[in-house]
Formats: sequence, structure tokens, C-alpha cells
Amino acid sequence: MTQYILPVLYVIFLWWFSTGAILWLSTRSKRNLPASLLLMTVLAAAGFAGATMASNTNQSWAPYLGFVAALAIWGWIEFTFLTGLITGPRTKSCPSNISENQRFKLAFLTLSHHEFSLVGALMAVFLVTYSGDDQTAFWTFLTLWLMRISAKLSIFSGVPSFCKEMMPASLSHLHSYIRDDRIGPVFWISTGATTIILITAVLLLMNGLVPQQTTTIAVMLTSLVGLAAFEHWMMVLPVKETVLWRWAISDQSRPSTYK
Repeated sequence: MTQYILPVLYVIFLWWFSTGAILWLSTRSKRNLPASLLLMTVLAAAGFAGATMASNTNQSWAPYLGFVAALAIWGWIEFTFLTGLITGPRTKSCPSNISENQRFKLAFLTLSHHEFSLVGALMAVFLVTYSGDDQTAFWTFLTLWLMRISAKLSIFSGVPSFCKEMMPASLSHLHSYIRDDRIGPVFWISTGATTIILITAVLLLMNGLVPQQTTTIAVMLTSLVGLAAFEHWMMVLPVKETVLWRWAISDQSRPSTYK
């Protein structure tokens, strides 16, 4: 039973703590930005070193190291986005009375550099792990990336409970590209697919259909998909997920008005 419980608790805690840490760090005073960026860069470098180390061993601790290594790399990209260092060439609010296609194109321009950095990091993680015995870091990063794309498309399509409080004031122009007056069709597609993947993975694990040597990584990825499904469903529920990270969100960082 420990082989299931420990990975689940490990993933949940690191997901909660790392998300809060990035929010806390990215919403501090701008005068701390150089030091914070240096810290996150060192952690990302350590993440690549950890991913490489984990991939070159078949020890039982390798998946745990690979998972936290992927989070360290992911954290650098999240930090540079939330601080506005790497976002996109467009920094203006969405014009009114434009088509959905135009809104999508303009919305992408607000995030394009961030999206390219995610793809670049994914490729880099693949290159340092593909020939090794353990690819937990790569599969973790890939899962995070796919689930994030799913969430972004759902938010663009329309969700009533997007947590704008978690977005710094410097990125408040992004709110104008988000629809919160409906539940868009993409939400049902992406959330349904995520939920089906989660249920399928759980059933495979419960019925012993996952090879013993890959049980830990399978449980970790399943837990990550479960957290993604949780975040998706929170977009349409009246409960704000900000309650989980109230300690990390600075009052000064929240925009006073939302467009």
C-alpha cells in the first residue's frame, strides 16, 4: 500500500507547495526581482541536473528526483510568466466587437513567448532523459504541459470561476481575453477527456495492469492528472481554489478591477 500512498502524498504536497512558492515569490516587490530570478534560474539548472541524474539510474528514488526536477524547471517558466519577463509581444487589452478567431489570435500573442519557452523546455528535458532508464522528469513535464494547454483553452472558451486573484496586476490585461459569462464547449471536452484519463489510469492501477517497475511513476502521473481534473472542475464551481494558496498571494499584487 505504501507504494501507492507515498507517491500520491509526495505529488500533492509538491504541487501545493511549489504553486504557492511561485505565487509568493512572483508577487513580491519588483526590487527583489533580480535576486528572485537568480534563485529560480539556479533551481532550474539544478532541475536539469536532477533530471539527468534520475534518468541514469534505476534506483527506487529516481522517480521522486525526476518529478521534483521537472517541477523546478516548470517553476522557472511560471515565474518568468507571472513576473511579466516572458509573456508575449502583445500587452494590450482585447478590443471589443471582434470575432472569436481574432480574439484567439490576439490572445495567443499575449502568451506566445511563454508558450514557446514551454515547448523549448520540454524538448530540453527530453534530450537529457530520453536515453536513460527513468523518464519521470520528461513524462511529468509533458503531463504538466498538456494539462496546462487544456486549462488555457478551457479558460479562453469560457469558465465562470477563473481565479483572477492569482494573476498579478501587471498581467491584468489578460483578463479581457477570458470569457466568464458562460461555460464554453472546450471546457466540457477537455475536462471530460481529463476525467476519463484519470478514471482509466486508476482502474489500471487497481487491477494490477501496470508493470511493477513502473508503478511509482504511474501513480505520480495519475495523481498529477487527478490534480489537473480537480483544477478543471474548480473552474465551474462556486468555491475558489485561491483558498489553498491564500498565504502566498500578496494583496498588493491583485488588480483592483477586472475587465
